Amino acid sequence: MIGPGYLVETLTQDGLRLKGFLESNDYLARQSRTLWIIVHGVCGNFYDSSLLNALAKSIVESDRDALRINTRGHDPVAYISTGASNSRIGAAYETLSDSTIDIQAWIDWGHRSGYTRIGLLGHSLGAVKSVLFSSSTTDSLIGTICISPPRLNCSVLSQDENYGSVYMEQFDQAKELMEKGKPEGLMSIRFPQPMLISAATFMDKYGNDRYDYMNLLEKMSTPTLWTFGRREVEGRRASFHECDRALLSLLTNQPHHEVITIDDADHNYSLGRSTLAVKIRKWMDD
Repeated sequence: MIGPGYLVETLTQDGLRLKGFLESNDYLARQSRTLWIIVHGVCGNFYDSSLLNALAKSIVESDRDALRINTRGHDPVAYISTGASNSRIGAAYETLSDSTIDIQAWIDWGHRSGYTRIGLLGHSLGAVKSVLFSSSTTDSLIGTICISPPRLNCSVLSQDENYGSVYMEQFDQAKELMEKGKPEGLMSIRFPQPMLISAATFMDKYGNDRYDYMNLLEKMSTPTLWTFGRREVEGRRASFHECDRALLSLLTNQPHHEVITIDDADHNYSLGRSTLAVKIRKWMDD
């Protein structure tokens, strides 16, 4: 039986207070010394994703603890306490590299709470954030699980079969706002996901290739599991098309990386969710 959950919080080194939710069979008794930190996708948070909720429960059933977290990019737009004032954050305003500060704060929380083994699990943009952290940290992680990370690469996005021209229009709009000195000017975009986003954040996330996980693989030394849904990698979206094959070709002779593709699954694993949970637990056990 899954035990109760606990609302928890941490403070980042730059003064942002972030919330999370810990699920544990018996947190007070500290029976588990293993914690998996679960990172949400774009516009997400620690409580809304049915996929991440299900995976957290599966992790706890295997006698590990699961901590679903907020990063400063939670929800479309948010306000967060910074002591005497509030800061405007959320997916519309985040700088992706700042997510490493957020994840570090949660790992520090885990160490203070007595966990000796900590891993990361992220979905979609949360998987990209997990890659960024894993490729830049000296912290000892037991593993990283990257569930359907999109390729954030301007060349790839501009060549999308259906939305390449839309992307270029958005790129030009963001560039124009930046040149006019309006980095926080909001744009309503359609691709790669319909949302409101500032010009500066659009250029940071989608206007370069610094966050393309294909470029960060050699810096990842921890055991890493990559998963994709068959429907997304066989679909037309350039940010996912044949990413599983591309990864496999780059990871030859790197046994600490494993790539699996879940049949019938889409980006949100509407089908194949139980298969995904089983594969993840088996990988954790192995």
